[in-house]
Amino acid sequence: MIKDFPNITPLSLKYSKKYWYVNCMLILNPKIICEVCKDTINLHKPKRMFYLLLCILSSAAVLITFKLLNRFSVNNFSAIIINYLAASIAGFFLAKGELTDLQQLGILPWLLMAGMGILFITMFHFLGKSTQTAGVAITSVASKMSVIIPILVSIAIDPNDKLTPLRAVGIILALLAVLLIIIPKKTEKINPFRNYLPLIIFLGIGMVDSSVKIAQQLFVTKELNPIFNAVVFTMACATGLILLPFNRDAAGDFSKPKTWLLGTMLGLANFGSMYFMVSALNHVDKNGLSIDGSVLFGINNLGVVLAGTLIGIAMFGERPSKTNLTGIALSALAILILMRS
Repeated sequence: MIKDFPNITPLSLKYSKKYWYVNCMLILNPKIICEVCKDTINLHKPKRMFYLLLCILSSAAVLITFKLLNRFSVNNFSAIIINYLAASIAGFFLAKGELTDLQQLGILPWLLMAGMGILFITMFHFLGKSTQTAGVAITSVASKMSVIIPILVSIAIDPNDKLTPLRAVGIILALLAVLLIIIPKKTEKINPFRNYLPLIIFLGIGMVDSSVKIAQQLFVTKELNPIFNAVVFTMACATGLILLPFNRDAAGDFSKPKTWLLGTMLGLANFGSMYFMVSALNHVDKNGLSIDGSVLFGINNLGVVLAGTLIGIAMFGERPSKTNLTGIALSALAILILMRS
C-alpha cells in the first residue's frame, strides 16, 4: 500500500484482521492529506447518523446543565474548570493511554490544539452566561446559526467549495434570524449584556466549529480522536486554573459537592458533543464515502436548535417573544437551505 502513495511517508502503518489503513500524521506541511483507496477500506462502524444523534443529545445536555448551574447557584467558572477536567479524563480513558501517535505530531497541530483550548473555555464561559440571561432557546439558536462561519471558512480555503446562489440565500437568512432572536420583548428593559451575548456566542462558536473541522481534516483520525479531545480539554482546563486566582468566588466554590457533580455532568456532555461530531465527520461507509462537512454541520445545528427550543419551553418555562419565535423559525429555514446547498 505504501507504494500507492509515493509522495507521502506515513509515520505509522497498522494492520488488523478487518482492514488496512494508513495513518498519516501532519508534521510540517498542512497541505499533505493521506487518502486510502476505496477498495482497501472495510470499516464496520455505526452509521454516521447515530454519531450525529449522540452529538445533538450531548449538545442539548450542555444547555440543560448550564441552566441547572444557575438554578442551584453554582459558580460558572468553577464548574467550567471541573467540566474540562472531566472531559480530558474521559478522553485519556478512551485513548487507553496510547500516546504514540500524539508524540509524532508537529508544531502546527500542537499550536492549533492550544489555541482551541483557550477559545473553548472562553466561549464556554459566555455560553453559560447567555444560557442563564438570554435563555436556552435563544442561546441554542445563536450558537447553532454560527454554522455559516465554518461554511464561509470552507469556501475561502477550499477551491472546490463554491458559494452558490442557494447557499448565499441561506447565509443571509441566518444573519437575519440572529438579529431577530436577540431583540428583547417590549416589556423588557434593554440590557446590552443580555442582548449582545447571543451575538458573541454566534461569532465565537463559529470559530470553535471551524477549528474542529480544520483539525479533523488535517490530522485528527479516528484513532487520534479521543486523545485529541483530551489534549484540547486539558489545555482549556490549564487556562482556567491559571485564571482561577483572579476569581475568588470560583475558588471558594470548589469545596461544594454540587459544583463537582454538575461540573462533571457538564464535562461528559461537552466531551460527547465534540467527540461524536469528529466521529461523524470521520465516518466512512462501506463504499468509502463520507458526508460533506457543511451538510453534517447543518443537520446537527438544526437538531440542537429544535432540542434547545423544546427544552427551554418544556423544562424551564421560557416564553420567547413573537419576534424571537420568528427568528427561530427563520433559523430553521436557513439551516434547511444551507443543508441543501
